[in-house]
Amino acid sequence: MKTIIRFFTIGVAAILLAYYSFNLRQEGVFNKNTIQPLSATGTTSPTQPLNGKTIIIDPGHGGKDVGAIGGQNTYEKDVTLPTALKIQRKLQEEGAHVIISRSDDVTVSLSERANMASIHDADLFVSIHFDAYDDPDVHGITVYFNETTDQPLAQQLHDGIFKSDLQTKDRGVKFGDYRVLRENIKPAILLELGYLSNKNENFRITSTSYQELLSAAVVRGIVDALM
Repeated sequence: MKTIIRFFTIGVAAILLAYYSFNLRQEGVFNKNTIQPLSATGTTSPTQPLNGKTIIIDPGHGGKDVGAIGGQNTYEKDVTLPTALKIQRKLQEEGAHVIISRSDDVTVSLSERANMASIHDADLFVSIHFDAYDDPDVHGITVYFNETTDQPLAQQLHDGIFKSDLQTKDRGVKFGDYRVLRENIKPAILLELGYLSNKNENFRITSTSYQELLSAAVVRGIVDALM
């Protein structure tokens, strides 16, 4: 009789164990498809290469400081801002945390602009400008750095910009004694993205379509410089 009871008890236990295991599998406890590989944790999405980067975008001039004046009476401050805002939007799409030195037509001192990079512990400071010259035939894009340690970064940014066919002259990478660069303790670059004194370039610079093209090229350069 004891033998029969023992076999009966073992049988009931086996049935209960099988039932419990089946329910656990149904709930996904033992479902291998619910297990995530450790290597997938904490990785940066390839679609957002600037994730975790902080970038200061500085639209040159503003407020009482109009900057360069083009042949069509175009103020530099009025084209640096919309171009910079487009750059900001595109950088955010790449995952960057972007701080813009001015988002309206206001005066911001050069020291304030430079200090933003250290205040926000930025990975990069980029000042956006357009140039003017006595010779109306002069045109093109120039990339400036101040610290020699920033020269390779400036070159990478320059090369990234010119991966796009902007149909303008490549004026190279040059040393620039600009205050927003000179007083900046973070990596800092200044871009002269065209000449308002050139009739054809002035027309392009003031067009929304070219600003979109130009901002995309700048963002490409920034991605190349920081990756």
